Amino acid sequence: MERAEALSKDPLQQLLIAIGFLIEQAEQAAREQADGPAPGCLFGSYAYEIDSFVPEVHAILKNSALFWRTLVREKLEQVATRHPPRAEVDLDALADGLLVAFEGGFIMGRMLEEPEQLARQLRNYRTYLELLFGLAS
Repeated sequence: MERAEALSKDPLQQLLIAIGFLIEQAEQAAREQADGPAPGCLFGSYAYEIDSFVPEVHAILKNSALFWRTLVREKLEQVATRHPPRAEVDLDALADGLLVAFEGGFIMGRMLEEPEQLARQLRNYRTYLELLFGLAS
Protein backbone atom coordinates (compact mmCIF):
# COMPACT_ATOMS: atom_id res chain seq x y z
CA MET A 1 0.00 0.00 0.00
CA GLU A 2 2.91 2.34 0.71
CA ARG A 3 4.03 2.28 -2.91
CA ALA A 4 0.50 3.09 -4.11
CA GLU A 5 0.21 5.90 -1.55
CA ALA A 6 3.40 7.42 -2.94
CA LEU A 7 1.86 7.50 -6.43
CA SER A 8 -1.47 9.19 -5.63
CA LYS A 9 -3.06 11.35 -2.95
CA ASP A 10 -6.56 10.02 -3.67
CA PRO A 11 -7.41 7.02 -1.43
CA LEU A 12 -9.50 5.32 -4.13
CA GLN A 13 -6.68 5.61 -6.63
CA GLN A 14 -4.25 4.31 -3.99
CA LEU A 15 -6.39 1.23 -3.44
CA LEU A 16 -6.88 0.64 -7.17
CA ILE A 17 -3.14 1.04 -7.78
CA ALA A 18 -2.33 -1.43 -4.99
CA ILE A 19 -4.74 -3.95 -6.50
CA GLY A 20 -3.15 -3.24 -9.88
CA PHE A 21 0.23 -4.23 -8.42
CA LEU A 22 -1.30 -7.50 -7.18
CA ILE A 23 -2.77 -8.10 -10.64
CA GLU A 24 0.64 -7.55 -12.25
CA GLN A 25 2.20 -10.09 -9.89
CA ALA A 26 -0.62 -12.56 -10.55
CA GLU A 27 -0.22 -12.17 -14.33
CA GLN A 28 3.52 -12.72 -14.04
CA ALA A 29 2.96 -15.85 -11.95
CA ALA A 30 0.41 -17.11 -14.50
CA ARG A 31 2.91 -16.64 -17.34
CA GLU A 32 5.54 -18.53 -15.38
CA GLN A 33 3.06 -21.34 -14.63
CA ALA A 34 1.56 -21.52 -18.13
CA ASP A 35 2.79 -25.07 -18.68
CA GLY A 36 2.41 -26.33 -15.14
CA PRO A 37 -0.09 -26.44 -12.32
CA ALA A 38 -1.63 -23.20 -11.12
CA PRO A 39 0.16 -21.72 -8.12
CA GLY A 40 -1.36 -22.14 -4.70
CA CYS A 41 -1.31 -20.14 -1.53
CA LEU A 42 0.09 -21.49 1.71
CA PHE A 43 -2.21 -19.21 3.72
CA GLY A 44 -5.28 -20.64 1.97
CA SER A 45 -4.04 -24.20 2.35
CA TYR A 46 -3.58 -23.75 6.08
CA ALA A 47 -6.93 -21.98 6.41
CA TYR A 48 -8.67 -24.86 4.65
CA GLU A 49 -7.11 -27.37 7.07
CA ILE A 50 -7.36 -25.12 10.13
CA ASP A 51 -8.78 -27.84 12.39
CA SER A 52 -5.67 -29.95 11.79
CA PHE A 53 -3.37 -27.43 13.44
CA VAL A 54 -2.59 -26.35 16.96
CA PRO A 55 -4.39 -23.26 18.29
CA GLU A 56 -1.28 -21.13 17.75
CA VAL A 57 -1.44 -21.71 13.98
CA HIS A 58 -5.14 -20.88 14.00
CA ALA A 59 -4.31 -17.63 15.83
CA ILE A 60 -1.66 -16.73 13.25
CA LEU A 61 -4.11 -17.28 10.39
CA LYS A 62 -6.86 -15.32 12.12
CA ASN A 63 -4.51 -12.45 12.95
CA SER A 64 -3.25 -12.35 9.36
CA ALA A 65 -6.79 -12.15 7.99
CA LEU A 66 -7.69 -9.46 10.54
CA PHE A 67 -4.54 -7.52 9.62
CA TRP A 68 -5.61 -7.44 5.96
CA ARG A 69 -9.20 -6.58 6.90
CA THR A 70 -7.99 -3.65 9.00
CA LEU A 71 -5.52 -2.39 6.39
CA VAL A 72 -8.08 -2.46 3.57
CA ARG A 73 -10.95 -1.26 5.80
CA GLU A 74 -9.00 1.83 6.85
CA LYS A 75 -8.35 2.66 3.21
CA LEU A 76 -12.00 2.01 2.31
CA GLU A 77 -13.11 4.41 5.06
CA GLN A 78 -10.94 7.09 3.47
CA VAL A 79 -12.36 6.20 0.05
CA ALA A 80 -15.98 6.33 1.25
CA THR A 81 -15.43 9.75 2.83
CA ARG A 82 -14.07 11.19 -0.40
CA HIS A 83 -16.15 9.13 -2.84
CA PRO A 84 -19.48 8.17 -1.22
CA PRO A 85 -20.53 4.69 -2.39
CA ARG A 86 -23.39 4.43 -4.88
CA ALA A 87 -25.02 1.72 -2.73
CA GLU A 88 -25.04 0.81 0.94
CA VAL A 89 -22.07 -1.38 1.69
CA ASP A 90 -20.56 -3.24 4.64
CA LEU A 91 -16.97 -1.99 4.66
CA ASP A 92 -15.69 -4.97 6.66
CA ALA A 93 -17.19 -7.38 4.12
CA LEU A 94 -15.86 -5.25 1.26
CA ALA A 95 -12.41 -5.26 2.86
CA ASP A 96 -12.59 -9.04 3.29
CA GLY A 97 -13.55 -9.25 -0.38
CA LEU A 98 -9.98 -8.51 -1.44
CA LEU A 99 -8.68 -11.51 0.50
CA VAL A 100 -11.61 -13.58 -0.76
CA ALA A 101 -10.81 -12.64 -4.38
CA PHE A 102 -7.14 -13.37 -3.78
CA GLU A 103 -7.56 -16.75 -2.08
CA GLY A 104 -10.53 -17.70 -4.27
CA GLY A 105 -8.48 -16.91 -7.36
CA PHE A 106 -5.83 -19.37 -6.22
CA ILE A 107 -8.44 -22.05 -5.52
CA MET A 108 -10.24 -21.59 -8.85
CA GLY A 109 -6.94 -21.50 -10.70
CA ARG A 110 -5.89 -24.83 -9.23
CA MET A 111 -9.29 -26.49 -9.69
CA LEU A 112 -9.70 -25.36 -13.29
CA GLU A 113 -5.99 -25.51 -14.15
CA GLU A 114 -6.24 -21.85 -15.17
CA PRO A 115 -3.40 -19.89 -13.59
CA GLU A 116 -4.90 -16.63 -14.89
CA GLN A 117 -7.86 -17.00 -12.49
CA LEU A 118 -6.15 -15.01 -9.73
CA ALA A 119 -5.63 -11.97 -11.95
CA ARG A 120 -9.20 -12.29 -13.30
CA GLN A 121 -10.71 -12.34 -9.81
CA LEU A 122 -8.62 -9.36 -8.71
CA ARG A 123 -9.65 -7.41 -11.83
CA ASN A 124 -13.31 -8.12 -11.02
CA TYR A 125 -12.84 -6.86 -7.47
CA ARG A 126 -11.14 -3.72 -8.78
CA THR A 127 -13.98 -3.15 -11.26
CA TYR A 128 -16.53 -3.55 -8.47
CA LEU A 129 -14.75 -0.85 -6.46
CA GLU A 130 -14.72 1.45 -9.50
CA LEU A 131 -18.45 0.94 -9.99
CA LEU A 132 -19.29 1.27 -6.30
CA PHE A 133 -17.30 4.45 -5.79
CA GLY A 134 -18.19 6.13 -9.06
CA LEU A 135 -15.21 5.79 -11.38
CA ALA A 136 -17.00 3.63 -13.93
CA SER A 137 -20.47 4.00 -15.36
